Amino acid sequence: MLSERTVNSIIDNITSGASSAHAYIIESRAVKAREGFIDQLAMGLECLDPDVTARPCGRCASCRQVAAGSSMDIVRMQMSGKTGYRTEDANAFAERLDMGAYGRFLIGIIDDADSLSEIVQNKLLKTLEEPRDRVILLLGASNSDHLLGTVRSRCSMIRLLQSDEDNEETAKAAAVRDAAAMLFGGRAFHEFRDAVEKSVKTRADALLLIDTAEDISRERMRAGDDAALMADRLELCERARADMEQGMDRSRALKRLFLELNA
Repeated sequence: MLSERTVNSIIDNITSGASSAHAYIIESRAVKAREGFIDQLAMGLECLDPDVTARPCGRCASCRQVAAGSSMDIVRMQMSGKTGYRTEDANAFAERLDMGAYGRFLIGIIDDADSLSEIVQNKLLKTLEEPRDRVILLLGASNSDHLLGTVRSRCSMIRLLQSDEDNEETAKAAAVRDAAAMLFGGRAFHEFRDAVEKSVKTRADALLLIDTAEDISRERMRAGDDAALMADRLELCERARADMEQGMDRSRALKRLFLELNA
């Protein structure tokens, strides 16, 4: 994670106009660290404290609104499609940014920009290249190489260093992803069960595995795999999520998901 001084420096460069960039890619495979940094940066940009070294202060009206999720100047791109972001989502996001800021800045956030299809990324190019005054875009990414070169060229890059805690999170995510990949790889159930026993210890871990399975399906759809098949897989994943939300034991829900996907 970047030091507090470095974060303050980034905030100062943006708010003072020293940085000419208006779009930033925040790259880290540690999702929690990346999302936390984006939230901290957004709050710091909106902070009203005159002392830049104190931003975000966490006390002013703007900081409290950002923390409460009620700031009119923080806009996150919403996903309306079952299989990923749609062009309509990009259009709605761009239209809101075109309305301009109510306060210091209008900040557009896409937490997982590297999951966007090429079509959706292309829809955002004009917004990235010619945003309105006082509009800042923050694009989160696990791997910026999945973004189009035309997107990367319009953004400044911020790469987050990983702490031991972040490395542990990344290792856990990798283990969960390996288990999720077994849902589709023609593996025997006992192999999947063993992987789940090692990596899925809580209900939250099981939901992460389902999320990851959905991400894998979307990636394969973008790569050209059968769209109808991927949509069916996504529907089964959502059914497993619903089973757990209705109280089904996570082991039973994941077993059912495996058997249905491999029927």
